[in-house]
Amino acid sequence: MSKRSTEDEKAPNSGSTMETLMTGAGHAGKKSKRAKYDDSGDFSAAAGDEWGKNKDKEGEGGGSEIVNKQKASFGLSGALAKDEVTGKVVNGVTLKYNPPADRILPSVQWRFFVFKGDEVLDTLFVHRKDNFLLGSNDKVCDILMEHGSISGQHAVLQYRRVPYSGKKEKFMGSMVCKPYLMDLDSTNGTILNKEKIDGRRYYELRKGDVISFGESTREYVFMVEKSKKK
Repeated sequence: MSKRSTEDEKAPNSGSTMETLMTGAGHAGKKSKRAKYDDSGDFSAAAGDEWGKNKDKEGEGGGSEIVNKQKASFGLSGALAKDEVTGKVVNGVTLKYNPPADRILPSVQWRFFVFKGDEVLDTLFVHRKDNFLLGSNDKVCDILMEHGSISGQHAVLQYRRVPYSGKKEKFMGSMVCKPYLMDLDSTNGTILNKEKIDGRRYYELRKGDVISFGESTREYVFMVEKSKKK
């Protein structure tokens, strides 16, 4: 497994639709430090009731099927409430991930725009809770992916409260919410901007980043929902 550079990379263009969607992505084409953290923090247990989940289907032969949009409802599921270290399980499944103590609910309306080629297949709302477990296990995952190369618990999107590290003086010394991606030692890996990332490490996500999982041809573009003009 190759070690991913912490420098930003320009997000790949999958067609005219993706190019239009990603216009204005602040970091595209620029190189700057991307934070990466070991999964060695003090973790706390999550809590919550079971809510609706979104299923992202894709067959091994490349065919795809998206479930009814009405099912793309996210809320606190409690799916990440237990981990393999403590031996706790959810629905009979031992979890591979437990959220960190600095977890926080985002104020920005982040989305995953799901592409196959230049076609937008779906929009996933990933701002309504502080973490989302991605994989093929429908007993514990918040976002389900059914391609044959996807692990049961493949990766996680986590929002964390961290110190501000930018150049704006008015924010110096303050805490901000940032999104991070972690591969959970999946069998076929997670690709961030065309580079395979290391397992069990947090990688900071930025607007316009493109993610793919395993050998699936689908691409998940991380973007902010544009406000509608009145």
